[in-house]
Amino acid sequence: MMHYQFPKAELHLHLDGSINPKLAYTLAKQLDLIQPQEDYAAFSHRMIVPEDVPDLATYLACFDLPLALLQHRKAIEECTYDLIKRLCDEGIVYAEIRFAPQYHLQKGLNQKDALEAVLEGVDKAKADGLPIQIGIICCMMIDPVNDNDALNWTTLDLAYHYLDKGVVAIDLAGAEGAVPMDHYRPFFEKARSLNVPYTIHAGEAGGPDHVESAIKMGAKRIGHGGNCIHDPSIVEMVRTNDVTLEMCPTSNVHCKNQPSYPNHPLKPLYQHGIKVTVSCDNRTLSDITLLDEYDHLIDDMGLTIKDIIQMNINAFNAAFGLTSSQKRYYIDQLNTLLSHG
Repeated sequence: MMHYQFPKAELHLHLDGSINPKLAYTLAKQLDLIQPQEDYAAFSHRMIVPEDVPDLATYLACFDLPLALLQHRKAIEECTYDLIKRLCDEGIVYAEIRFAPQYHLQKGLNQKDALEAVLEGVDKAKADGLPIQIGIICCMMIDPVNDNDALNWTTLDLAYHYLDKGVVAIDLAGAEGAVPMDHYRPFFEKARSLNVPYTIHAGEAGGPDHVESAIKMGAKRIGHGGNCIHDPSIVEMVRTNDVTLEMCPTSNVHCKNQPSYPNHPLKPLYQHGIKVTVSCDNRTLSDITLLDEYDHLIDDMGLTIKDIIQMNINAFNAAFGLTSSQKRYYIDQLNTLLSHG
């Protein structure tokens, strides 16, 4: 930790995949979601995806347990606040936490209730003086089984009404490729007309064409995006359109979307001039911290601390929830570190 003493930003972080297992165990007992005889060791084992998970679909199924906890307003607030505290412990000064309000409706909440619960957790962190700024991203979801367009429209409407009240953007997440990307074009056209910023999951499990579609829909940030590496013309499209990639190496390797850390596309994309950033995606499910990710970049990918500092500069520049002067404050500190070797 000592050699990562610089301002850090994390842009791609899912709330439901990053719940503190100890807090989750307490909540599960309070909500009668586990058998009385299940101890913490057994429970926490279910909170972490096994290393031999075969694919992204199986990985996504592991969200069922944490989502069961997040159907109650107080639990959502507590988990949000706890996550923010843990981010502070790593020296992260800016983070964007994303979640899908439509996934929190099983026990009577509506999407507005769920969003307000998350924002209450953010407000509590502010009131306690935690030295971090938080932006919330509301995820629309890809649903290959049910028509959830109405739910997604509600999510977009909520994000619009809560912009500048804690929400900074929308996202499209879920089973990439299960529904054609073009189906979601009207949502992003509407978001553009409302001046709602957005990012899009693309090129994680899907191919370069998904990254191309996201860019054509106006995305200036893409969640993951690594599979663009398989088409040099799309890599160049990412570069020339000044698109920032929110890359999450451990999650990609864990889901078998990428074969290994050494063969992950992050380094070659970065060397090609792509604006790469580094995040955890799902801290608990993948049993990872941002500092662990940095270790992998250095130990397994051959990158340097200077490279990681530059990736943080990229992240601050791409942040949805910082003003120009706030970005400059952090970037100046990072540039000073780079200039002093």
